[in-house]
Amino acid sequence: MHYFYTQAGNGRSGFVHGRRIVDILSRAGLNWTWNWQALGDLCQLENLTDNGTLHPDIHRVPPGTVLQVAHGELKRDTRSAIESLGSESPDPVGAIRALNTEVARLAGEQPYLSLSGGFDSRVILSSMLKQGIKPHLITMGTDECSDVNVARSIARRFGLQHDLVRIELDDFLTHAPEISNLTNGTKTAWHWHTYLYPLKAKIPSTSSFFVGTLGEFARSYYFDRGQLGRLGDRFPGVALNRFWGLKLHRHPTFLPDEFSGLSPQFAAQLEEPGIASRVSRLRHYCHDSFLPGLTRYYFEQRVPNFYANGIAMYQASSQWRSPFHNREWLQAIWNLPAGWKLGSNWHRFAIEKNQPDLLDFSEENGFQPQRMLRRAPPLYWTPLMRRTPYISYDRSSGWYRESALQESLTSRLDLLGDLVDPATVNGIINQHRAGSDRTRSLAFLLTMAHWKQVLANRPKA
Repeated sequence: MHYFYTQAGNGRSGFVHGRRIVDILSRAGLNWTWNWQALGDLCQLENLTDNGTLHPDIHRVPPGTVLQVAHGELKRDTRSAIESLGSESPDPVGAIRALNTEVARLAGEQPYLSLSGGFDSRVILSSMLKQGIKPHLITMGTDECSDVNVARSIARRFGLQHDLVRIELDDFLTHAPEISNLTNGTKTAWHWHTYLYPLKAKIPSTSSFFVGTLGEFARSYYFDRGQLGRLGDRFPGVALNRFWGLKLHRHPTFLPDEFSGLSPQFAAQLEEPGIASRVSRLRHYCHDSFLPGLTRYYFEQRVPNFYANGIAMYQASSQWRSPFHNREWLQAIWNLPAGWKLGSNWHRFAIEKNQPDLLDFSEENGFQPQRMLRRAPPLYWTPLMRRTPYISYDRSSGWYRESALQESLTSRLDLLGDLVDPATVNGIINQHRAGSDRTRSLAFLLTMAHWKQVLANRPKA
């Protein structure tokens, strides 16, 4: 969970801490200024890295850390979760036992489960069904979505109650200020549905709400490409440089001809020297190994920066639970060889052992349209092997063509003056309206606009 501090505050020690950046700013008597490196990370990765925030003098308390301040001196005691897991013999069955034990511990009387067509939630459901637990299923999307159709089929087969949760544009705009405040401006609008989903589901306060957060630890989340990943393990330096370089260039938030419309400090983060510097830092976070290093980046950077925001959004309206946060499960998964993680093979194994009938439903981008395979087929990541069409729940591209959402952004352009000029924003809006997909750009700008609105409305010291 996120917690922040600064040593730049007024007073004898200057040490101010709390969960909300706006509160720390007010109590410390700080003015707003941008941490340009963190802003570049959020723009290009959709998560911050290390222990930074969007303000250069406010820092996230590192995971597994105790901070102690005495006579103005800050001492820190940090223990790495990954390094404390240790090495054991691979035990995929032990990972299933740990998961099942945790599911039973967390379930309560009438648990709810967020069920999609993916692997993580189906593993949780397999554990519940094996243990005689019948959850109330919910799925976000519309009637034509792949996730909804798979979840409905599963609910019918096993006699489970299932609700469809629809997120509308009005929900998105109504709750934007509280989402921005809750996530301290570091969850882009593309992911605000995480807050709206359990809120609209109206999950009873007495029920546990299960989600698959951290289930990706059991697969090669960043590079699930079979033998190509194993080849990268042999040449980690070259592979990491290539991987992160391609990733940062693949889906640019702003195009090179738009850099002149950005503040010079922000543009410098997105230009080639800034990208090269970011690649170097990302390689460092991977500890100079490829598949294990990317898993470590996921656990030590993506989870505490991106998913911690998601957990806070879930917890705002539900009793959020994820069995994948169980330490015994994490330890068993960390010690599994890559072959169990590539192609989600451990997930397939766990489903087959717990409730094999759940294999009778299609998987996202699967080879056989009517079922989940017990093991990923060769070349599973190629278009040839991904024969099951997937229709997403994401409607944001259409939303950003709606006048209400565009006005929500343009009415706050004056707040974005230290980041981007109005002509650049209007140009992006017009491109999207004309048919180009600039959803990523508009989501980032809307996030920053509402964050600056939160800052403008904060109580003064």
